[in-house]
Amino acid sequence: MVVRNPNGTSPATLNRADLITMRTNLTNLHTAIQGQINSVELAAADLKTMKEFLHLRGGQFNAKVRAVLGGTSYDTALPELPTPTDGMGVFVPPLDDILTLWTKINAAVGLPGFTAPLLLLGGYTLAEYTTALANLKLQFELVAKEQLGVTLKIGDRNGLQDVIYPVLKAYRQTVPVNFAANSPLVSSLPRLTPEPGSTPDAVLANGAWNAPTTQAKLSWSEPTSPDVVQVEVRWSPGPTYDASQEVVLANLAPTDPREHSTTQGLLAIGDVSNFKIYVLTSSGHERGSNTVKITRTT
Repeated sequence: MVVRNPNGTSPATLNRADLITMRTNLTNLHTAIQGQINSVELAAADLKTMKEFLHLRGGQFNAKVRAVLGGTSYDTALPELPTPTDGMGVFVPPLDDILTLWTKINAAVGLPGFTAPLLLLGGYTLAEYTTALANLKLQFELVAKEQLGVTLKIGDRNGLQDVIYPVLKAYRQTVPVNFAANSPLVSSLPRLTPEPGSTPDAVLANGAWNAPTTQAKLSWSEPTSPDVVQVEVRWSPGPTYDASQEVVLANLAPTDPREHSTTQGLLAIGDVSNFKIYVLTSSGHERGSNTVKITRTT
């Protein structure tokens, strides 16, 4: 059996193999989204390590200049260091200032009591700092690229779902005109929407940035509907929650602890992420909680 292609005329019809290919591609896209989220987390972990290292070296530089060049213009020009959790726009400029100052200090002559080059603990050099700072900027760019990759893959997923849905409708329309009404192939047609029935009550969700763990902590009330079989933590990229863009971060049983911690979308101070908690029933009905907007503060 074939069905008319509802998405165009090339090809004019679709068969079972075509649907299997679409399903496989959709499964791969779901997997790719989760993999891309993991890539963001890995890149962010490396960025965190690099930021902490350069923050330490920045502090050593300021201390060294104050010790050997106190009272000079180099001392008064020292930048105020950012915090390791600041974003690129706040974190990088002071480190650029250090690079400029360090270069000028090494090129200066006739400074009383000082002989160039200036070295930090362990003989750490300007050349090493220059390389580390360049790598840090590249890592910031990599994290941004990986974050964009999540949004792009979600778009690919949504686009394929938009193609598949009318094909499923075409299948449901085609089977009844090819088989008798009492045929098992007709009576067992899968539904595209849940059977009429009760939608579960929404849970009440809460969340806040947990400074000690440097994660967002979500919690929610106990599901009250008796037929809830699954709880999902979902996240949507962007400044507001968009259900068409949401991604499942965790699947939980109703009896599991009602809390979840994550850094999704919260890599730097000031970042904002939106979350919802969904409850799902055995009949396929679901309902989302209120939106929980969390801002990273430390």
